[in-house]
Amino acid sequence: MMGVSIAEVLAVFLGSYLVGWLLLEDLVMAEVALLGWSYISGSLLILIPAAILLVTGRSFQSYGLTLEGWRQGLGVGMKCYLIRLAPLGTLLAMHRLGYMYTEPVASAAISVAQIAAIIIFLRWIGEKPLSEEGNPRQDLAIMVGLLAFPVIVGYVLNRLSLHVVSTVAWQFLFSGFGEEILYRGYYQSRVNEEFGRPWILMGVRFGPGLLVSSALFALSHALNTFNPFRGRYTLSWGWALFTFFGGLFLGLVREKTGSVVAPGIAHGLPDAVGEAFARILGMW
Repeated sequence: MMGVSIAEVLAVFLGSYLVGWLLLEDLVMAEVALLGWSYISGSLLILIPAAILLVTGRSFQSYGLTLEGWRQGLGVGMKCYLIRLAPLGTLLAMHRLGYMYTEPVASAAISVAQIAAIIIFLRWIGEKPLSEEGNPRQDLAIMVGLLAFPVIVGYVLNRLSLHVVSTVAWQFLFSGFGEEILYRGYYQSRVNEEFGRPWILMGVRFGPGLLVSSALFALSHALNTFNPFRGRYTLSWGWALFTFFGGLFLGLVREKTGSVVAPGIAHGLPDAVGEAFARILGMW
């Protein structure tokens, strides 16, 4: 039946939210109060797609959940980390100007920066063949150093806290790799299984899976302020707007490299470092 993949990912998406709204809300809030983030909900980002693939007998590798070509993934991920500094810098600039990132002006500005990041990625990486060139040891050392940097600065400034350390860990492992495993690994690949990747843009082949995963990624952020069972009916469409374009960027990275390693690094590394410093500096 045509569209069965879309029906499947929608069912998983909505089902996971219903479980969260009905059963996990209190646990999540208690975790956030203690640790700054919910490790239960973060773990589900990984466990749900892993369970589905195991039960259905699907290939983890075809869903991008593989370490094959990890050197290429590491190198591309570190380059994409640099590219993502543009939208993150725009977000910071909007904050300095007094705009929350969910407000229309800030959301539009960040969206433009996300589109620029996509263009830079396609021109810098998308048009070129992947190779084993690069220095994985150097890239790995830089990545670890960047993750450790806010912890060291927090300690030196006597502002190190459990929430700062937790932010580094959660943003890198769960916001970064967890969301990439679910959205670009499972959702995107599942739709690609049915519809293929018939389109090509500047060297990157993709299909409807990219659009579906990006739309669900955007909707997940719109739903951050929504829980009908707790009387919260606000949808954060501003958050969803720039997140959609961010999802396109990360989805194209996944399509180019064939795994979630590169998008996981590109997603998790700047968020881990940036949000940890935001906590150290008392920005939120």
